Amino acid sequence: MKIDTLHSSTILVLSFLTVILLGTGLLMLPLSHAKGEVTPFLTALFTSTSAVCVTGLVVVDTGTYWSGAGQGIIMALFQLGGFGMMTSATLMGLLVSGSIRLRTQRLLQAETHSLALGDVKSVVKVVFWVTVLTELVLHGKFVLPQTLRCQLVA
Repeated sequence: MKIDTLHSSTILVLSFLTVILLGTGLLMLPLSHAKGEVTPFLTALFTSTSAVCVTGLVVVDTGTYWSGAGQGIIMALFQLGGFGMMTSATLMGLLVSGSIRLRTQRLLQAETHSLALGDVKSVVKVVFWVTVLTELVLHGKFVLPQTLRCQLVA
């Protein structure tokens, strides 16, 4: 089946599923476990799904069960899931606000046989850069001073 024949909602679900399964595989690797053991499939699957869907639910203590690499993988899954949700929410907001009228978009898509990828790409770029900038500012405001204070006390 070609990707251009799939409905956009199907593509969204398949992309989330792909990231969840990739995360599950990475979390099952011994390098992800604090003791270097293979993580059980259900533990890795639940953790990966929770991270991608940005729920924060866990079945094991993240700080002690996962190694630094495992925690990094979980953070990357949070980032990917959150980015996907923010991009989807932004695109839906544009549709609802009338910046891109659904009827007009459908007409243009039918006429040009395209998905208006230029619009989607520009929205994704804006969401990405706003996310990066916000995280850097918040890191500089909250995390960095706390880290410096801890180093001065020690």
